[in-house]
Amino acid sequence: MTRILGVLICLFIAATAYMSTTVSQRQKVLRHVAHHNDTWAISQSVSEFMRLEARLALSEHPMDDETYENVRLRLDIIISRLTSFKEGTLKTFIEESPSRKAAITELLAVIGELDKNLATMDAAHVRAILQRMGDLNGPLTTISSQSVQQSWADIEENLQALEQLHRIYSIVVAFLILCWVVLIFLLFRQNRLLMQAQKEAETLNNSLSVAGKELRDKNRRLEYVAHHDSLTKLPNRILFWNELETSLKASQEVGTSVCLLLLDLDDFKNINDTMGHDLGDMLLDQASARMLKFGSEAHMFCRLGGDEFACLLLGKSPSESQDFARELTAQIAAPYRLSNREVQIGCSVGIAHAEQPKCADAQMLFKRADIGLYRAKASAQERICLFEDYMQAEFDDRKALENDLHLALERDEFELYYQAQVEVVTLNLRGLEALVRWNHPTRGQIPPGVFIPIAEEIGLIVELGRKILLTACTEAAKWKQPLKIAVNLSPIQLQAPNIVEIVMGILKDTGLAPERLELEMTETVLLNDRKRVFKILNDLRALGVTIAMDDFGTGYSSLAILRDIPFDTIKLDKSFVRDIALNPEAEALVRLVIDVGNHLGKTVIIEGIETDAQHECIRRIGCQVSQGFLFARPVQASKLDFLHWSDAELAPDASTLKNWANS
Repeated sequence: MTRILGVLICLFIAATAYMSTTVSQRQKVLRHVAHHNDTWAISQSVSEFMRLEARLALSEHPMDDETYENVRLRLDIIISRLTSFKEGTLKTFIEESPSRKAAITELLAVIGELDKNLATMDAAHVRAILQRMGDLNGPLTTISSQSVQQSWADIEENLQALEQLHRIYSIVVAFLILCWVVLIFLLFRQNRLLMQAQKEAETLNNSLSVAGKELRDKNRRLEYVAHHDSLTKLPNRILFWNELETSLKASQEVGTSVCLLLLDLDDFKNINDTMGHDLGDMLLDQASARMLKFGSEAHMFCRLGGDEFACLLLGKSPSESQDFARELTAQIAAPYRLSNREVQIGCSVGIAHAEQPKCADAQMLFKRADIGLYRAKASAQERICLFEDYMQAEFDDRKALENDLHLALERDEFELYYQAQVEVVTLNLRGLEALVRWNHPTRGQIPPGVFIPIAEEIGLIVELGRKILLTACTEAAKWKQPLKIAVNLSPIQLQAPNIVEIVMGILKDTGLAPERLELEMTETVLLNDRKRVFKILNDLRALGVTIAMDDFGTGYSSLAILRDIPFDTIKLDKSFVRDIALNPEAEALVRLVIDVGNHLGKTVIIEGIETDAQHECIRRIGCQVSQGFLFARPVQASKLDFLHWSDAELAPDASTLKNWANS
């Protein structure tokens, strides 16, 4: 490119030099030729006119042929010369001046007359013509001189204009050359910048290539992270839903069966809470690794969240899906080794097959599998459940019950019943336990074992528990006898951040003495954040409230719990006394709990006393307080009128109490 520009510039300079030389040469030629244009024509015409005049004056009359021919020749020459006076620049020059125009007009008239009458003219006529021609000599000479002067003036003006043009041309050419030089400079500079930019662009391109590769890698990683669980590396809910919907659409086109399994690890929450989240995560990782061993049979496993997993099976019948679930749960239920500790968990599986009953909607299929999982977790036997049509009706009924439970709280459909707690030896009232009942408008009375778990699941238990506690304390505050009122407290209630303030506020509002209130709770409250639970229990006891451990011996109870938990009362579950009058081993076990309670300074209450034989047995082994149908069934507050009597009026004996209890 640079060479081409150099060649072009050289050609341009050569052309400019050539044009300058040409102009100079043209100026010289113009100076030489300038005298031979209009001025030459006028001077020649005047000269010819004078020759004609001289020839005509020397001729004799009559003229001989030779003289005539000579005169005629001169006359024709001047006539031919005068034709140029009638056109072009000569005509313009002559017409510019009236004197010149008159002289030339007279000249044309004389020559015309002479031309017309030359052959017939006599001497007098010739002399008249010569006289007129002589009169024209001066004006014609003047015209000739004026023409010369005008010619030189025009030539000079033209030369000056040409010189001016030449100067302008030279300036323009110089400017163009300067532009070319500047252009070359800019071109070289631009080339240098372009080369620099090209190097930078190459560097940038390399950097962009590296960045693009890193970005693609990051995108792949982000896409992987967005669709996989970070702990187990299994697909997450998003990817699983996409695959489930795709599989259901494909099943409609090609007829492939689709089966969805929802898995829940049993007892994982307890292990996670008691052993720590690190070991819980390790357990999830090992469980997912066992699932992946079934990868050749399963289309996809995924972690939905927490300890919930899902499995997608294609091309399997319902019975084959159940067999697969049994193998999978057996593998998952095998012992795990976590930091030199061996743990074991179970697995519940809900199964929904897209063809039985037919289902092409992912949401509906998932809902059916979830219903199957719920029933599997509630089952005491095989924890694998294949969804069937009737389960949907039961599930809908439960949902209806949940909705009714919301309305029941607003409509105040709950009522408290009270069951007596009696001293085993004297049969005097020690206190009463408040038991809630739900008076459903269409289903009748619903026991707490049905609706309390539902209230806990849907988050109503805190509000319901506060209402129960307020009602029970309000009723107990009316009694003339300072009997204890026992109220059950859900583990979820104990997790409420202001549970101590709630109890304190209710005691203050109702005026009930704190030592008359006993809060009953099961040992499951210890499964979540023991330190916080211990603090709450100590704060409640600091108010003067007593704490009872309900259903002792049925869950995770141990002698360590008896030693560590800040409580005042042990309530032994009725399952321990069912055969106490017939089975010595049952009696020995109850005796053990009573002895431990007595040594620890705890009050022991035995529930479920229904026969005199059971009562006699627990009296013999030293039980302090009992509760059961033998003494009293739960009754409404309206049947507790005798508690409103004065101390002197009450004083019931054992038979009176028993008669009241069974009324």
